[in-house]
Amino acid sequence: MNIVSAQSAHWTDEQLIDHIYGIGPTDGHLNQCAQCTSRLSVMETRRQQVSLEEPVTDHFLAAQRRTIYARLSEPHHWWHSLQFRHWASAAAMFAVLVGSAAMYQNHRHEVAESRADAQLAQDVSQMSLDSEPQAVAPLKGLFIE
Repeated sequence: MNIVSAQSAHWTDEQLIDHIYGIGPTDGHLNQCAQCTSRLSVMETRRQQVSLEEPVTDHFLAAQRRTIYARLSEPHHWWHSLQFRHWASAAAMFAVLVGSAAMYQNHRHEVAESRADAQLAQDVSQMSLDSEPQAVAPLKGLFIE
């Protein structure tokens, strides 16, 4: 029983088909449910239509077999194996690889810039920690004894 059948308490198509062949459930549901009865009658009508159609003849099967053998005996050309799907998937893979490489290069450049920015920030903070400006350092050397 599928989810829809469990929720609606109607028989599934498989249960109706089993009932047509005499192996389905015998809980009396068809006596109470008009919807399942109508679905069953549609299935039985279709089954009768199929049984009235002409059966497959030996002539038809022989013609089908000859067609298959004729296709099997045709020469197989090398360009038949070059299908568009294979080339399309290879091109898509190449595009992904090129895009990934470009993104990687861009990311490396951004990381290098961020490292340069970090170095600049570190130098500026180091300068702010010095109590004496760099321009005064040569003058200070004049007074060392």
